[in-house]
Amino acid sequence: MTLWLLLCDSMVTLYYMTKKLSVLVLSSWYPTRVNPTLGNFNEKFAEAAALYNDVVAVHVCADKDLIKSHEVVEFEKDGVKTIVFYFKKKESENIFDKVSKSLRFLKYYFSVFKYVRKKYGKPDIVHLNILYPVGIIVLLYKIFYGIPYVISENWTGYLPTNKVNQGLFTRFISRSIACRASALLPVTVDLKKAMLNEGFKSNYFIVPNVTDTQFFQPDRSRTVPPKKIILHVSSLKDEHKNITGLLNVIKRLSQLRSDFELHIVGDGDAAPHIETAKILGLDDNIVRFFGVMTPQQIADKMRQSDFFVLFSNYENLPCVIVEAFASGLPVVSSTAGGVAEHLTPDKGLLLAPKDEEALFAACNYILDNLDKYDKEKLHQYALDKFSYKSVGELLTGIYERILK
Repeated sequence: MTLWLLLCDSMVTLYYMTKKLSVLVLSSWYPTRVNPTLGNFNEKFAEAAALYNDVVAVHVCADKDLIKSHEVVEFEKDGVKTIVFYFKKKESENIFDKVSKSLRFLKYYFSVFKYVRKKYGKPDIVHLNILYPVGIIVLLYKIFYGIPYVISENWTGYLPTNKVNQGLFTRFISRSIACRASALLPVTVDLKKAMLNEGFKSNYFIVPNVTDTQFFQPDRSRTVPPKKIILHVSSLKDEHKNITGLLNVIKRLSQLRSDFELHIVGDGDAAPHIETAKILGLDDNIVRFFGVMTPQQIADKMRQSDFFVLFSNYENLPCVIVEAFASGLPVVSSTAGGVAEHLTPDKGLLLAPKDEEALFAACNYILDNLDKYDKEKLHQYALDKFSYKSVGELLTGIYERILK
């Protein structure tokens, strides 16, 4: 009997080793024409999984600019077969409109699932990115179709430093979705602890954010220039990224030395920060603002910079820090969230959120000691931890373990 069980287990293992799994990816946040950058890190998870599996990504999106009632856009990008279902959204919504919209979300997700099942076959597993609200859909898929699901989580709203108070119904539904998942995949240990505090009991695997390590590469010919570039890339939301605190420190630093510039890149509203810089007397020779950049442009910008700074009040694992490592840049960051799990002394300096004195000292030190940081080692760490290959292998191993 024991021999028979071992033989069966070996046959199952061999089956999953030789067969590509069919993975259906759903996301509460995903890039669309309505918001091209929303949840782009979730798209990267799908692309990483697609290295070793057959991946179909489905997203339903309300679009107020849509003329007809709905539109289906289907394309393939980086190995991910993607279906985006757009439907007409009203400019202003009352409570009945909102209920109607929720029911249409439900209807459209089931309609698209039937299409996917007919065209590609029944998925082996569903991979959800961001638990709420699309987790309701994957739970129903499990109930009606018997498909197991895993959930990648990146939301900072569970963190004690950015706790979002959800209603009783939302908390109940979220806990039900999480506890019925085959696995929860937070991007950091810190986020795992926060999710456990929410009562989310499941199997946990830490799966970090992905970056394109072929794209984000160090400039190996760059030497430390007379005027060094400090780079910051973010959404520019002050309550989150603390741009005001960063500018305060840069003002102090500029009174001590003149061998640097701060370059700020962001897809948010820069106007309040430009005004703050003006009030502080920080001209274009000290602080320069750049608008929205494509990933390619950000990669180029990182290669032209000397170190990266992030002074956030809360975080999980920011993609920009991962990209900075891949670009060979040392990082100065607050300890908010799970950053400390990766930012060791050989990669830069950590400091407490809102500690402007510590940020001043850290920037001053890095400017004098850039040659102590090894670009190749930083890039290699990103290869080992955050590349499409490493995360894709990690995800595939989790899928296989669940299905066995």
